[in-house]
Parts: sequence; C-alpha cells; structure tokens
Amino acid sequence: MGMPNAESLPLEERILARLRQFPPERQAEVLDFVEFLDQRRQATAGLRPIGLGAGDFAVPDDFDAPLPDETLRLFES
Repeated sequence: MGMPNAESLPLEERILARLRQFPPERQAEVLDFVEFLDQRRQATAGLRPIGLGAGDFAVPDDFDAPLPDETLRLFES
C-alpha cells in the first residue's frame, strides 16, 4: 500500500506534513502566526455580535442632512 494522496488527508494532517518539511526557524514563524491568530480570536470573542440592537431604533430620513449652524458651532469651540 502506498502513501495516500495528500489531498485526501484530513486538513490537520496535511498541515503537519507540510510543516515538518520546514526548517526549525520557519516552523517557529508558523507558530508565531498561529499564536497571533489565537490572540486575535480571543480578543474578538468578547465582542458583541452585530445586529443585537436590530429593531430597537429607526434611522430618521434626514440622518445625513447637514447639521444646523448652532450645532456646528459647538464643534468649533
């Protein structure tokens, strides 16, 4: 029996097979990247999902209308 086609291997085994071909310094780079991805995943895990406030308010038709002069002056102070 020969080696199974790499495409037929589960993803994790394919990744490990390719990783083992790299020299140790490149493997360390891959580990750094995986740790970066994990940190990013953890940082976003606590964020609120988009759409939680759906239906709680309506955007007025004049939402993008110019602000009144008295309101604009407040930003210039």
